[in-house]
Amino acid sequence: MAQTSLSSPTASSKKTRHTGPLRPGSAARVFFTLFLVVYAVVTLIPFYFLFIRSFVPTKASTQLHLWIPKPEEISMDSQLGNLATFYKIDLTGFKREMGIQGYINSSLTLREIAQDFNVPEDKMKAYFQNYITYNGIYAIFSGGNFISHVAGTVFIALASIIFGGFLGLATGSVLAGLRKRWHTWVYYLYLLQIAIAPIMIILPTYLIMTRVLNLYDSYLALILLYVKGGALSTMVFTTYAATIPVDLRESVEIDGGNLPTYFFRVLLPLAKTPFAVYASISLPVIWNDLLNGFLFLSPDKFTVIPLVNAFTGTFATNLQATYSGLLFATVPLLVVYLVFQRLFVRSALAGAVKG
Repeated sequence: MAQTSLSSPTASSKKTRHTGPLRPGSAARVFFTLFLVVYAVVTLIPFYFLFIRSFVPTKASTQLHLWIPKPEEISMDSQLGNLATFYKIDLTGFKREMGIQGYINSSLTLREIAQDFNVPEDKMKAYFQNYITYNGIYAIFSGGNFISHVAGTVFIALASIIFGGFLGLATGSVLAGLRKRWHTWVYYLYLLQIAIAPIMIILPTYLIMTRVLNLYDSYLALILLYVKGGALSTMVFTTYAATIPVDLRESVEIDGGNLPTYFFRVLLPLAKTPFAVYASISLPVIWNDLLNGFLFLSPDKFTVIPLVNAFTGTFATNLQATYSGLLFATVPLLVVYLVFQRLFVRSALAGAVKG
């Protein structure tokens, strides 16, 4: 009996420990997990509505749609010319699909065309129904120009980040530690650009690029604007270069190396984290730039955002194409951040934990 009475509290304590309330650490873990789930859902909501809006016609854009709406049926009393202009329909392909030869008056309605050329109305409705449902996608990819505009934007972004980061690292290696008074003044001069709105200097910038350098309608104009010394690259790479021990530079000099040897053999290979910081901040700024792409490039060479903006016209606005363009313009950015997410996370935590 004594043994039984002694063992009972132990058994009950074990039972209490297993069925009791969550420990503080477990409760905090559950709370942060739920918080991250909610935060992820809230973050993805704009992308969700952007996807839905890509299938919503312009005249229904003022209504809230939680899912892709059912497209309205095409009216046979619509004029072919109006449909071809708004939906960017290839009339040659239309005649080929309908089996029509010869000239078609664009002022005729679909019903009149079906009667004149003996085309079944159901066949014509089915053809135009796809243009109504996927109008945004057709408008964006018609002519095959969207891919070339994306490729041009990718080229500008890559060249700007690579050369801008290289020049920023070179500047930071000189200004590291602000050892001399003129280092401080140059550093402050770079930081002064934060207080100057780009729109304030857009006119002299445009005159220099187009009349002095003759770089209108050239990707080089945008690259030069993005790689010029700025506050971001100066702060990031100056701070990084200041953390490099002086002993490394002295050891290079002892081994017979010079400044370029130190820069290319020591400083540059160790600069992955600051390059990731610079790229993660600069990439969306360059990619989503509307003003410079609109000013310095012709419509044939527009970057992605000016191209999407072109669907917002003076007399007619195709919001379905605009949303589709924004959706497909976001995909390359998402791919880049998903592929290099570890490097970007490391750059975001740089300096937070001592090594």
